[in-house]
Amino acid sequence: MPTELTADTLIPLSVLERKALVLQYASTIDATDILDKSLCSAYKYGKVISLIAEDYFKCQIEQDTLGDSVLKTKRQSKLIKNQIEIFTTDFIDWLVKYFETQKVTLKNNPNPRNIYELCGASLLVTSNSVTRQLNTRMGKLWEGISNISPYVIIPELEFGAKVTGVDIVILSNGTVHFAQLKTQKNTLTGSQAPRAKKELGIHENSLFCAAFDLSGWTFPQNDKIPRIAGKAFWDKIQIDYSTVETYTRNMLQRIDKVYAELAAS
Repeated sequence: MPTELTADTLIPLSVLERKALVLQYASTIDATDILDKSLCSAYKYGKVISLIAEDYFKCQIEQDTLGDSVLKTKRQSKLIKNQIEIFTTDFIDWLVKYFETQKVTLKNNPNPRNIYELCGASLLVTSNSVTRQLNTRMGKLWEGISNISPYVIIPELEFGAKVTGVDIVILSNGTVHFAQLKTQKNTLTGSQAPRAKKELGIHENSLFCAAFDLSGWTFPQNDKIPRIAGKAFWDKIQIDYSTVETYTRNMLQRIDKVYAELAAS
């Protein structure tokens, strides 16, 4: 039998050591009832995490109260600001390199790949790629900000185990939830929604979350998988929504300005 699986045994370990222990326990879990065999590992990892989640959260919360708690307004604001500033700097660096590459491509490419390159419409060439890259990267940003809270666990960061379809695990009102987190309510395409429903449906107490309460839901209403967005989501993990929104607005305005300047040059 593997080492006892508890928060006390896991927390002192490295992520690689935690992963090895989680995998040991996962191998003992029966997943024959899971019809989609590609989700068997996710189901097993979820079951293992469920076993220790409450104690793990308890340790995180107790540790937070010992020092300058991240739930205090000033500290939380500083941590959110730091995450967003790092993200902004990294994305602008990528943006500058991307435009440099595009200039060389447009100048030297004798075979245009699309009508925009054919006509030298550089802004239109870049706009779709830039927003797509930004949207992809922002998904990780919301996870990082949510992870400031002691009421959140990111399985991949804590245990080295990717639970397919689950971005974060949340403790709210004494209940552990497995959640998928998107930027806004319509981030999923129509074809992605059924997959997300399957991924979340194998876990008890699942949630589909959006960082911002914008647009209409493309994840269908489901009695088993509640949907929450914007302030309701951030309140659930005790992160101040207005702070997130303020720094996000500043971030996107700054990126937009740099993008316009690069496009104009």
